[in-house]
Amino acid sequence: MPLNASAQELGPSIDFPDTMTPNSISCGSTNRGALSDSSQMPIQGLGFVMAEPWRSRGTRYGTRELVSLVQRASGQVAELYPGSQLSVADMSKEQGGPIASHRSHQSGRDVDLIYYAMDSSGAPFFPDSHMAYYTETGEATFARAPKRVDNIPKRYFDLKRNWALVRALVFDTETRVQHIFVSRRVKRWLIHYATELGEPREIVAWADKVLHFPKESRGHNDHMHVRIGCSTDDLNSGQCRRTSAPKPRRGKWNQIIQCPRPAEALVLPRR
Repeated sequence: MPLNASAQELGPSIDFPDTMTPNSISCGSTNRGALSDSSQMPIQGLGFVMAEPWRSRGTRYGTRELVSLVQRASGQVAELYPGSQLSVADMSKEQGGPIASHRSHQSGRDVDLIYYAMDSSGAPFFPDSHMAYYTETGEATFARAPKRVDNIPKRYFDLKRNWALVRALVFDTETRVQHIFVSRRVKRWLIHYATELGEPREIVAWADKVLHFPKESRGHNDHMHVRIGCSTDDLNSGQCRRTSAPKPRRGKWNQIIQCPRPAEALVLPRR
Protein backbone atom coordinates (compact mmCIF):
# COMPACT_ATOMS: atom_id res chain seq x y z
CA MET A 1 0.00 0.00 0.00
CA PRO A 2 2.07 2.95 -1.21
CA LEU A 3 2.15 6.20 0.74
CA ASN A 4 2.79 8.50 -2.18
CA ALA A 5 0.10 11.19 -2.23
CA SER A 6 0.11 14.59 -0.63
CA ALA A 7 -2.79 16.33 1.03
CA GLN A 8 -2.42 19.31 -1.30
CA GLU A 9 -2.92 17.14 -4.39
CA LEU A 10 -6.62 16.69 -3.78
CA GLY A 11 -7.43 19.72 -5.92
CA PRO A 12 -10.56 21.80 -6.44
CA SER A 13 -14.11 20.52 -6.64
CA ILE A 14 -15.60 19.85 -10.06
CA ASP A 15 -18.82 21.43 -11.29
CA PHE A 16 -21.44 19.35 -13.11
CA PRO A 17 -24.34 20.49 -15.30
CA ASP A 18 -27.58 20.90 -13.39
CA THR A 19 -29.59 18.21 -15.19
CA MET A 20 -31.24 16.54 -12.20
CA THR A 21 -34.60 17.17 -10.60
CA PRO A 22 -34.77 20.63 -9.01
CA ASN A 23 -35.99 19.15 -5.72
CA SER A 24 -36.28 15.80 -4.05
CA ILE A 25 -37.69 14.89 -0.69
CA SER A 26 -36.35 12.22 1.65
CA CYS A 27 -39.13 11.02 3.93
CA GLY A 28 -38.94 9.09 7.16
CA SER A 29 -35.70 7.50 8.27
CA THR A 30 -33.08 5.56 6.34
CA ASN A 31 -34.39 2.24 7.69
CA ARG A 32 -38.07 3.07 7.24
CA GLY A 33 -38.68 5.71 4.64
CA ALA A 34 -39.63 6.81 1.17
CA LEU A 35 -38.43 9.14 -1.58
CA SER A 36 -40.16 11.71 -3.77
CA ASP A 37 -38.95 13.22 -7.07
CA SER A 38 -35.75 11.20 -6.90
CA SER A 39 -32.68 11.72 -9.08
CA GLN A 40 -31.28 8.80 -11.04
CA MET A 41 -27.59 8.00 -10.90
CA PRO A 42 -26.13 7.75 -14.42
CA ILE A 43 -24.62 4.41 -15.37
CA GLN A 44 -21.28 6.05 -16.09
CA GLY A 45 -19.71 9.48 -15.86
CA LEU A 46 -16.54 11.34 -14.98
CA GLY A 47 -14.66 9.06 -12.60
CA PHE A 48 -17.46 6.61 -11.81
CA VAL A 49 -19.33 3.63 -13.22
CA MET A 50 -22.26 1.52 -12.05
CA ALA A 51 -21.48 -2.00 -13.20
CA GLU A 52 -23.77 -5.00 -13.35
CA PRO A 53 -25.56 -6.37 -11.46
CA TRP A 54 -26.21 -3.09 -9.64
CA ARG A 55 -27.22 -1.07 -12.69
CA SER A 56 -30.15 -3.43 -13.36
CA ARG A 57 -31.42 -3.78 -9.79
CA GLY A 58 -33.67 -0.72 -9.87
CA THR A 59 -31.68 0.89 -7.05
CA ARG A 60 -30.01 3.77 -8.92
CA TYR A 61 -31.97 6.51 -7.19
CA GLY A 62 -31.33 9.01 -4.44
CA THR A 63 -31.93 12.55 -3.43
CA ARG A 64 -30.55 15.19 -5.74
CA GLU A 65 -27.95 16.00 -3.06
CA LEU A 66 -26.68 12.41 -2.86
CA VAL A 67 -26.40 11.86 -6.62
CA SER A 68 -24.52 15.12 -7.15
CA LEU A 69 -22.24 14.40 -4.17
CA VAL A 70 -21.10 11.09 -5.65
CA GLN A 71 -20.41 12.77 -8.98
CA ARG A 72 -18.40 15.58 -7.40
CA ALA A 73 -16.34 13.29 -5.18
CA SER A 74 -15.54 10.72 -7.88
CA GLY A 75 -14.69 13.56 -10.26
CA GLN A 76 -12.19 14.99 -7.79
CA VAL A 77 -10.47 11.62 -7.39
CA ALA A 78 -10.33 11.13 -11.17
CA GLU A 79 -8.83 14.58 -11.61
CA LEU A 80 -6.19 13.81 -9.01
CA TYR A 81 -5.49 10.25 -10.19
CA PRO A 82 -6.31 9.85 -13.91
CA GLY A 83 -7.89 6.53 -14.77
CA SER A 84 -9.76 6.24 -11.47
CA GLN A 85 -13.22 4.72 -11.71
CA LEU A 86 -15.37 4.62 -8.60
CA SER A 87 -17.69 1.61 -8.56
CA VAL A 88 -21.17 2.67 -7.41
CA ALA A 89 -23.46 -0.04 -6.04
CA ASP A 90 -26.91 0.10 -4.41
CA MET A 91 -28.61 3.39 -3.64
CA SER A 92 -32.43 3.43 -3.24
CA LYS A 93 -35.47 2.53 -5.31
CA GLU A 94 -37.16 5.29 -7.29
CA GLN A 95 -39.77 5.90 -4.60
CA GLY A 96 -37.73 4.51 -1.75
CA GLY A 97 -38.89 1.78 0.58
CA PRO A 98 -37.33 -1.55 1.60
CA ILE A 99 -34.59 -3.17 -0.49
CA ALA A 100 -33.62 -6.83 -0.29
CA SER A 101 -30.38 -7.45 1.66
CA HIS A 102 -30.38 -3.96 3.19
CA ARG A 103 -31.57 -2.66 6.54
CA SER A 104 -31.48 0.92 5.30
CA HIS A 105 -31.30 2.57 1.83
CA GLN A 106 -35.01 3.39 2.08
CA SER A 107 -35.10 7.18 1.83
CA GLY A 108 -32.57 8.15 -0.83
CA ARG A 109 -29.77 9.17 1.51
CA ASP A 110 -27.62 6.02 1.38
CA VAL A 111 -25.17 4.73 -1.22
CA ASP A 112 -22.73 1.81 -1.29
CA LEU A 113 -19.39 2.63 -2.89
CA ILE A 114 -17.02 -0.23 -3.68
CA TYR A 115 -13.46 0.46 -2.60
CA TYR A 116 -10.95 1.56 -5.20
CA ALA A 117 -8.59 -1.26 -6.09
CA MET A 118 -5.27 -1.59 -7.89
CA ASP A 119 -3.45 -4.44 -9.56
CA SER A 120 -0.03 -5.79 -8.58
CA SER A 121 1.71 -3.02 -10.53
CA GLY A 122 -0.21 -0.28 -8.72
CA ALA A 123 -2.38 0.58 -11.73
CA PRO A 124 -6.10 1.23 -11.21
CA PHE A 125 -8.23 -1.92 -11.24
CA PHE A 126 -11.33 -1.26 -13.33
CA PRO A 127 -14.60 -2.08 -11.51
CA ASP A 128 -16.16 -5.46 -12.17
CA SER A 129 -19.21 -7.33 -10.87
CA HIS A 130 -17.70 -8.17 -7.46
CA MET A 131 -17.49 -6.50 -4.09
CA ALA A 132 -13.98 -7.71 -3.37
CA TYR A 133 -13.39 -8.64 0.27
CA TYR A 134 -10.09 -7.31 1.64
CA THR A 135 -8.19 -9.34 4.19
CA GLU A 136 -5.75 -7.95 6.76
CA THR A 137 -2.98 -8.04 4.12
CA GLY A 138 -4.88 -5.63 1.87
CA GLU A 139 -5.41 -8.32 -0.78
CA ALA A 140 -8.71 -9.56 -2.16
CA THR A 141 -9.18 -12.85 -3.95
CA PHE A 142 -12.85 -13.56 -3.18
CA ALA A 143 -16.18 -11.78 -2.85
CA ARG A 144 -19.16 -12.26 -0.55
CA ALA A 145 -21.47 -9.91 -2.44
CA PRO A 146 -23.55 -9.59 -4.50
CA LYS A 147 -22.93 -13.35 -4.41
CA ARG A 148 -20.19 -15.56 -3.06
CA VAL A 149 -17.33 -16.05 -5.55
CA ASP A 150 -14.18 -17.72 -4.27
CA ASN A 151 -11.77 -16.96 -7.07
CA ILE A 152 -11.86 -13.45 -8.46
CA PRO A 153 -8.97 -11.61 -10.14
CA LYS A 154 -6.60 -10.57 -7.37
CA ARG A 155 -6.64 -6.90 -6.43
CA TYR A 156 -5.29 -4.71 -3.68
CA PHE A 157 -6.86 -2.02 -1.53
CA ASP A 158 -5.86 1.36 -2.99
CA LEU A 159 -5.11 3.58 -0.03
CA LYS A 160 -4.39 6.77 -1.91
CA ARG A 161 -7.63 6.73 -3.91
CA ASN A 162 -9.82 5.58 -1.04
CA TRP A 163 -8.47 8.28 1.25
CA ALA A 164 -8.92 10.87 -1.50
CA LEU A 165 -12.54 9.74 -1.82
CA VAL A 166 -13.19 9.94 1.92
CA ARG A 167 -11.63 13.39 2.07
CA ALA A 168 -13.71 14.62 -0.87
CA LEU A 169 -16.92 13.26 0.67
CA VAL A 170 -16.33 14.49 4.19
CA PHE A 171 -15.32 18.00 3.16
CA ASP A 172 -17.85 18.53 0.39
CA THR A 173 -19.09 22.11 0.59
CA GLU A 174 -22.62 21.45 -0.68
CA THR A 175 -23.81 18.24 0.99
CA ARG A 176 -23.24 17.16 4.57
CA VAL A 177 -22.09 13.57 4.99
CA GLN A 178 -23.54 12.17 8.20
CA HIS A 179 -21.76 8.81 8.33
CA ILE A 180 -19.34 6.69 6.31
CA PHE A 181 -19.59 3.09 7.46
CA VAL A 182 -16.44 0.99 7.01
CA SER A 183 -14.86 -1.93 8.81
CA ARG A 184 -12.53 -1.48 11.75
CA ARG A 185 -9.52 -2.50 9.69
CA VAL A 186 -10.38 -0.16 6.82
CA LYS A 187 -10.83 2.75 9.22
CA ARG A 188 -7.48 1.93 10.80
CA TRP A 189 -5.79 1.85 7.39
CA LEU A 190 -7.30 5.16 6.28
CA ILE A 191 -6.60 7.09 9.48
CA HIS A 192 -3.03 5.79 9.61
CA TYR A 193 -2.52 6.69 5.96
CA ALA A 194 -3.86 10.21 6.44
CA THR A 195 -1.61 10.69 9.46
CA GLU A 196 1.44 9.44 7.55
CA LEU A 197 0.63 11.86 4.75
CA GLY A 198 0.88 14.74 7.16
CA GLU A 199 -2.75 15.75 6.84
CA PRO A 200 -3.72 18.51 9.32
CA ARG A 201 -4.85 17.15 12.67
CA GLU A 202 -8.30 18.70 12.36
CA ILE A 203 -8.87 16.91 9.03
CA VAL A 204 -7.82 13.55 10.45
CA ALA A 205 -9.91 14.13 13.57
CA TRP A 206 -13.03 14.97 11.56
CA ALA A 207 -12.57 11.97 9.26
CA ASP A 208 -12.11 9.79 12.34
CA LYS A 209 -15.44 11.11 13.65
CA VAL A 210 -17.36 10.46 10.42
CA LEU A 211 -15.93 6.98 9.74
CA HIS A 212 -17.89 4.39 11.71
CA PHE A 213 -18.02 0.66 12.19
CA PRO A 214 -21.69 -0.38 11.96
CA LYS A 215 -22.44 -2.53 14.97
CA GLU A 216 -25.65 -3.95 13.53
CA SER A 217 -24.03 -5.42 10.41
CA ARG A 218 -20.92 -7.37 9.60
CA GLY A 219 -17.69 -6.23 8.15
CA HIS A 220 -17.76 -3.59 5.47
CA ASN A 221 -14.41 -4.94 4.33
CA ASP A 222 -15.74 -4.83 0.76
CA HIS A 223 -17.41 -1.42 0.46
CA MET A 224 -18.11 1.84 2.23
CA HIS A 225 -21.67 2.85 3.01
CA VAL A 226 -22.15 6.62 2.75
CA ARG A 227 -25.12 8.36 4.38
CA ILE A 228 -25.92 12.03 4.01
CA GLY A 229 -28.00 14.18 6.33
CA CYS A 230 -31.43 15.64 5.68
CA SER A 231 -31.24 18.60 3.28
CA THR A 232 -32.89 21.95 3.93
CA ASP A 233 -35.76 20.96 1.61
CA ASP A 234 -36.13 17.65 3.45
CA LEU A 235 -36.30 19.38 6.82
CA ASN A 236 -38.68 22.07 5.57
CA SER A 237 -41.06 19.36 4.38
CA GLY A 238 -41.31 18.07 7.93
CA GLN A 239 -40.84 14.53 6.62
CA CYS A 240 -37.14 13.70 7.05
CA ARG A 241 -35.90 11.95 10.18
CA ARG A 242 -32.24 12.10 11.16
CA THR A 243 -32.37 9.08 13.45
CA SER A 244 -33.25 5.46 12.72
CA ALA A 245 -36.75 4.21 13.27
CA PRO A 246 -37.07 1.89 16.29
CA LYS A 247 -37.80 -1.70 15.47
CA PRO A 248 -41.39 -2.84 16.08
CA ARG A 249 -41.84 -5.10 19.07
CA ARG A 250 -43.59 -7.76 17.03
CA GLY A 251 -43.46 -8.63 13.35
CA LYS A 252 -43.26 -5.88 10.75
CA TRP A 253 -44.32 -2.27 10.62
CA ASN A 254 -48.02 -2.10 9.83
CA GLN A 255 -47.94 1.28 8.10
CA ILE A 256 -46.23 2.22 4.83
CA ILE A 257 -44.37 5.52 4.74
CA GLN A 258 -45.91 7.89 2.20
CA CYS A 259 -43.75 10.61 0.70
CA PRO A 260 -45.59 13.59 -0.84
CA ARG A 261 -44.20 15.38 -3.86
CA PRO A 262 -42.10 18.41 -2.91
CA ALA A 263 -44.72 20.92 -4.07
CA GLU A 264 -47.31 19.17 -1.92
CA ALA A 265 -45.00 18.78 1.05
CA LEU A 266 -44.19 22.49 1.21
CA VAL A 267 -47.78 23.80 0.98
CA LEU A 268 -48.91 25.13 4.32
CA PRO A 269 -52.45 24.16 5.38
CA ARG A 270 -55.10 26.87 5.33
CA ARG A 271 -56.34 28.11 8.66
